Amino acid sequence: MNQIKTVIAEDHEDSLEIIESFIERKSSFDVIATCNNGEDLINHVITNKPDLIIADINMPKLNGMDAVKKCKKVMPDIKVIFLTGYDEYAVEAFAESAVDYIIKPLDIVRLYQALDKVETSLHQSYGSKNEYYSKKLKIKNNGIIHLISMEDIYFIEKQGKKCIIYTTNKTIETNENLMELQKKLDDNFFVAHRSNIINLSKISYIVQDYETYLAYFDGLEKAAHISKLKIKKLEDLIMRN
Repeated sequence: MNQIKTVIAEDHEDSLEIIESFIERKSSFDVIATCNNGEDLINHVITNKPDLIIADINMPKLNGMDAVKKCKKVMPDIKVIFLTGYDEYAVEAFAESAVDYIIKPLDIVRLYQALDKVETSLHQSYGSKNEYYSKKLKIKNNGIIHLISMEDIYFIEKQGKKCIIYTTNKTIETNENLMELQKKLDDNFFVAHRSNIINLSKISYIVQDYETYLAYFDGLEKAAHISKLKIKKLEDLIMRN
């Protein structure tokens, strides 16, 4: 993960310098801007898109609490550490999902504990995003590696020795067999027929067609086949979702 971009808002110059010097000792943090009032804090957040705000609550023009509320409208996931000489704002601070709330005078150990919380929280968030973005089906076709977002796949159909992957904006051929593809897919996919794997979250409606069933999808004309032996299991899976 890159350095954690930090903006400090503190109206006392001496305190601001102390906070900045403490943070500079932490190599994973980068102070990209400082200011001494709430209005400037909002401008820095809009301009610089930091990961972390460290804000005094009692500041001129606009107090830190109100400034952070406005910042969170722009960046809802931004991390916040509040500083104050009083504990009266603690409940409101945590209502704003503050990572921590530090009572002055500032103690370096207490500040570092708060920074460690920020770092842990961002690492967890970063890991979740990686997990989300890693939900891609990787296939190779004619020397080209395709990375297909699983949420964009309607269904996969076996046609002879090839498989056709139907997505929201195109179809892709691959020489991989259906079972090889199944192993790469997540739990939203179901082998509904010997020739079809269906994305359960994409099904719009199902129609019986003699001895088999057809699944239709919003935005796709082609239907997928469902075996009469698999229809009950498929219906149960859809109900659970």
